[in-house]
Amino acid sequence: MIASLLPLNEAMNNGPLPTRLVFLSDLPTQARGTKVRFLGCVARYTVSTGVLELEHASPLRPHMPTVALVDVNLILETLEREDTQVGAWVNVMGYMEGVLKDEEREHREGQGKTRLAMERRTTAGEGRIAVRVHVQAIMLWSAGGLKIGEYERTLEERLKLEKGS
Repeated sequence: MIASLLPLNEAMNNGPLPTRLVFLSDLPTQARGTKVRFLGCVARYTVSTGVLELEHASPLRPHMPTVALVDVNLILETLEREDTQVGAWVNVMGYMEGVLKDEEREHREGQGKTRLAMERRTTAGEGRIAVRVHVQAIMLWSAGGLKIGEYERTLEERLKLEKGS
């Protein structure tokens, strides 16, 4: 009886969900509740809301521009100041909360439509609108001295191997 109340994956193994290593630009394709790990560059940190905005425009993944709004409120005690500085590269492990629609974005950010229109023009570059996803962080750590090109190639190869198997 109890097993029928649990989601199928938890009822089968009683362990934590596996983590999916993905590019930030692939986050919009992940289902709500999926446990993800990704790399991003801090574009902004809003202290009042505890949200980090991360970007990663990989030339290997020229999808729709994506911005990850990472809620770090659950990990504030372990968060290092350096990891919230604009330009810092960080690894994030967390749960997908979903893709934000315009109305949700305005409400969450407390901004008006003028700000939203400006954001559409400036965030996306090349006239494309950035997709914004919300992630609840459970871990965040510095990427350190990262060779971004090497990271992108290695992850791309790994994802291709996973698809093939």
